[in-house]
This record gives sequence, structure tokens and C-alpha cells, in this order.
Amino acid sequence: AAWCVRWAAPFATGPSGVAARRVSPLRRPPDQSLLVRASFSSAAAEASAAITSGLEAFAAAKTAPDAAVALRQIYDALPHDDFALDELALDDTARTTLSPEFKLDAYRQLAARRDDASLWTPDTIESFKSLRAELDPLRTTDLAGYLSVAGFLGGLYYVAALAVQWFLPEIFPSVYVFLAALFAAPIAFVFILS
Repeated sequence: AAWCVRWAAPFATGPSGVAARRVSPLRRPPDQSLLVRASFSSAAAEASAAITSGLEAFAAAKTAPDAAVALRQIYDALPHDDFALDELALDDTARTTLSPEFKLDAYRQLAARRDDASLWTPDTIESFKSLRAELDPLRTTDLAGYLSVAGFLGGLYYVAALAVQWFLPEIFPSVYVFLAALFAAPIAFVFILS
């Protein structure tokens, strides 16, 4: 009988004969959530425009102070609470924040000028590191070369470990640790030294 009550509850009518619909206290009415999402979408569009403007200023920078101003403009435009903004999106088509592709492309544009010595002072280096933490936290740009061959190397190391386990089982534990360290070394190198 309890299933009948649960099933019929959405169809129950109120005193005026109109269907009474219970709204969960955890859900916002649809009009408010659309309004909030629209404001976050416009904020993301504004942030995107400001970041693009900062990237253009950084590309045109000739001195370290100009580069520092452009880096600061980019950092200030970034939304720093992406997790909270993503929670508002109900599906992938309703994303309200900057896309990961946009962030990665912005970082790549910044990284393209790392060799220009006239732009880098200790302050701009720290600003660049802060932006890298926001735009490319997993360092995929720095690891792109290694990541392109990591699957192949991992397979080779796995086959080598199997061969050692089969033919020389007494040294397998040390070989396994060595191969795991060898596989992880480039990733650790990038995270520690950069």
C-alpha cells in the first residue's frame, strides 16, 4: 500500500482542485537556477574576454613590467571557484565556467614566450607559476612529449618485468621497483623542478 501512496503523491490535488506539487527543499525552483546559471555564464564570458585581452597584452609585451601587468590581468580574470560553478551545471551543454581546453590553450600561449629573457624577473616567474597552477595544474603541456610515448614505455617495462619474473624470480621485486621508478621519474622531475 505504501507504493500506491508514493506513486499517487504527484497526482494529488490541493483544496482548490489544482494538482499540489511538493518541491524538495534541496532543489531550487527552475526559474531561479536558470537565472543563476545565466549570470555565471555571463561571468564566464566576461572572464574569457578579459583573459583573451590579457593574452594579447602578454604577446605584445616587450618588458618585464608590461608582462607582469598582463599576467596579473589574466590571473585576476580567472574564476578561482570552478568546483562551485560546475555544481550548478546540470549537464555538459550547460557549462558555466571556462572550458579546460580554453585554459590549456591560454597556458600554451603563455608558455610559448618562456624563452624571451627580457620578460622574466623573479616576480613574473612567480606570476607565471601561479597561472600555471590555475591553467594547467597537471602540467600536461610540459609533459606532452613524455605522455605521447608513456603508453609504449609502460608496455615495454611491463613485458620486461614479466620476463624477469619468469626467468629470474629472485630479483623480480627490485627490478619491479626500479621499472616503476623509471616510469614515474619524468613526471616527478617535472612536478619537482618546475
